[in-house]
Amino acid sequence: MGLQNISKLVAPSFLNDSALTKALGEEFVLSDNGNIVFHWADFFETCDMIKNRLESDPLLIQDFKNCEIALSQLHSIPVWVKTEKKIFQSNMFDLYHQYILNHSKLLGSLDPYCPFEISFISGTGPFKSMSIVECFNKTIYRDFILMYLIQGKLPRRDYRIRLKSKILLEYGQDYSNVELVSLEQLTLSGMLFSIDSEVFTKKVTSSENLRILLNYKMLSDGKGKNLEELKQHLSQYAFNLLYSSSKEDGIVCKVNEFSVQSAFDFAKNKKVFLFISYEKLAASHPIPIKTIKEFVAHSKMLVCDHYLNDPKQKTA
Repeated sequence: MGLQNISKLVAPSFLNDSALTKALGEEFVLSDNGNIVFHWADFFETCDMIKNRLESDPLLIQDFKNCEIALSQLHSIPVWVKTEKKIFQSNMFDLYHQYILNHSKLLGSLDPYCPFEISFISGTGPFKSMSIVECFNKTIYRDFILMYLIQGKLPRRDYRIRLKSKILLEYGQDYSNVELVSLEQLTLSGMLFSIDSEVFTKKVTSSENLRILLNYKMLSDGKGKNLEELKQHLSQYAFNLLYSSSKEDGIVCKVNEFSVQSAFDFAKNKKVFLFISYEKLAASHPIPIKTIKEFVAHSKMLVCDHYLNDPKQKTA
């Protein structure tokens, strides 16, 4: 067995191709171009709804069991991780399990982001230099997440929506430096951004204050609309949703007000995620923060109408 692409060794079919997803829909689309979507895994109420429906439908119960069996096949793929002191033996199922659930054992003693000598052949090699997280496949990783959410092994989230949006972040003296960053999520409590980790650590963190340019006004125009009206409204912004180059749209915040976390990126870009709560911004920017919060709350109402009041509907 070669080392070229371990991620393709096993690719079990799980919820993304299952009867469960086909019945409920994986994503609820708030814009026709897919720039704003809700995923059922991003709200504890929809997780519970899916779990309840699964338990009451024999077809879905069997489908879920088949998914568990498919993922359990990863136990049959051994992996050896060689460090300077010893060689650890595990298997791919346990690597996913330990990493996702933050259990100790092997990953508790090893940094999953650091390069090690790894073999899928034997404890004597051949070995390839790679990090543990590079052994993971994006689809399989997502399948584990969805399975563990339904099983209640992972904490369930409060409501949030996912975005595909690039916005400007200004920093430095008189905000003379600028970076294009990703707005990843709008939640009921704050905003999540991502940025290149080197840019953040070597450039942005040297500033005390940041200024985020955000076209929040377009969200104000979307409040109160039904789903079809909202889609029509957001379709005007095919690219760079919420993007603005106007200083009037600036939201000023301090670097130390962000919660910073690194996460494995399957595109192999080194990114850090920055979360800032509305609470820290509301006093200095009441209108834009109120507008964003009201839009998120309105989208939640649309999602609840779709999933919770009529769970048999397909994805919109």
